[in-house]
Amino acid sequence: MEIIDAQTIRSLVTLTSAREAVRAAFVAMSDGTVVAPDELAMVLGHGGELHVKGAYLGGSHLAFKAASGGFPKGGNAGFTAVLDADTGELVAILDDGGWLTEIRTAAASAVSAALLARPESTSLAILGGGFQAAFQVAALREAFMLSDVRSWSRSAATRQRFAAENDTRAMDTVAEAVAGADIVICCTSAREPVLHASVLAPGTHVVAMGSDMLGKRELADDVLESADVVVADSVDVTSRVGELAHVPSAAVRAVDLGDVLTGRAAGRTSATQVTVSDHCGLGLQDAAMAQLVMKGINR
Repeated sequence: MEIIDAQTIRSLVTLTSAREAVRAAFVAMSDGTVVAPDELAMVLGHGGELHVKGAYLGGSHLAFKAASGGFPKGGNAGFTAVLDADTGELVAILDDGGWLTEIRTAAASAVSAALLARPESTSLAILGGGFQAAFQVAALREAFMLSDVRSWSRSAATRQRFAAENDTRAMDTVAEAVAGADIVICCTSAREPVLHASVLAPGTHVVAMGSDMLGKRELADDVLESADVVVADSVDVTSRVGELAHVPSAAVRAVDLGDVLTGRAAGRTSATQVTVSDHCGLGLQDAAMAQLVMKGINR
C-alpha cells in the first residue's frame, strides 16, 4: 500500500484534467456504468462535518473519500482510499488534505456552466468568500474568457480579502453582485436563501453548490420555480438533501446533468432562458479524481 502525498497529487491533477474527468464520470453515470452508493454524512454539535463518498467507474480501481470541514479548531481536511477492484485490497491512500474535494467540486460547476451557460459568457458572480469559492473562480476562469468577476459574502472583511486574493470586484449586496451576470455561483453555507429570482437577468446560468445536506439552503423558491431548465448532479440526491428538497415541483421536472451531457435530456435551448444546476457533490467525482492520480502515478 502506497501513501501519495499532497504535493505529488497536486502535480498530477489540473483544473483542465479535473473538468474532463468529472465530465466523463457524469456521462458514465448517464450510461448506467457507475456504481455509486449514497454518502455517509454527519454533523457534530460544534458544526464540524464529515462526508464519506465513493464510486466505481470501471477499470482496475474503486475509491472512496472522507472529507471534513467546518470544525471550529481546524480547516478542511480529508483523504481518498483506493482499492483494487478485483481483490478489494487497499492500494493507496491519497493524502490530499481535502484538496481533491475542492478541485472536483469546482470542476463540476465548470462542467455545468460549459454545458448550460451561454457560450459567449464573460461575467461571473460568486456568492461566498470561503476556500471553495476561490476554486470556483479559478475553474470558471479556466473554462470561460471572463472579463468581469464580482464577489459577495456577508462579511465586509471577507469581501475585501477575497477580492484582493482572487482579483474580483467586491460588491456590497447580492443584487449588485449578480446584476447582469452571465453565470452565478452560489458557494455559501447559508441556512436561509440568499438568491432570489428578481435579481437574475434573462439568460443567466446559476450553479447552487453550497447546499449539500439537510439544513443548508441558498436559493429562494422562486429561483427554481421560475427557471426554464433545472438540472442536478443527481436529481435523486438533490431532491432529498439539496436545493430541490425545498421545492418538490422543481424536482419533478429536473434532469440529471449526465443526461444533458449525453443528449438524453434537453438543456438550454435559447439565449434568454434562466438555467439552474443544483449540486450536492457525488462519489463519482471523487472516484474520477482518484483515477486521475493513479493514472499519473502509473504512467
